[in-house]
Amino acid sequence: MGRKRKVYSINLSEEVKRLYNSKTGLKLIDIDVFQKWYDSKNGCCDYCGLTSNESLILFNNYPQSTRGGRRGKRLELDRIDPSIKNYGQNIKNLALACYWCNNAKTNYFTFEEFKKIGEKMKEIQQIRLNNINKR
Repeated sequence: MGRKRKVYSINLSEEVKRLYNSKTGLKLIDIDVFQKWYDSKNGCCDYCGLTSNESLILFNNYPQSTRGGRRGKRLELDRIDPSIKNYGQNIKNLALACYWCNNAKTNYFTFEEFKKIGEKMKEIQQIRLNNINKR
């Protein structure tokens, strides 16, 4: 008996598919539930509010700020409580994060603590984006 293949809905964006497939444990969450979760985030980092498009702009203009250009182009998944190892155990444990917030949060800060830091990061990212637009 073969493994059942997951069929994606037609309206799933490539970004949702990429995120869903990025973590093995997510397969425990139904793709439609994941899609609704993603839609509720409005495509923004839960910590600083940076969008995927803004993340890509920053990545292209500040390549030295990423890990050798491997991350930073898109939003990433973060675990609100990092002690829960499996991403798929509870969708309420997921956060959408830009590279810079996800990298800075590490496992040290709680979600609530890092939201405060995220507000400052938002200010810095906006200054950088405004400087890029002035060029």
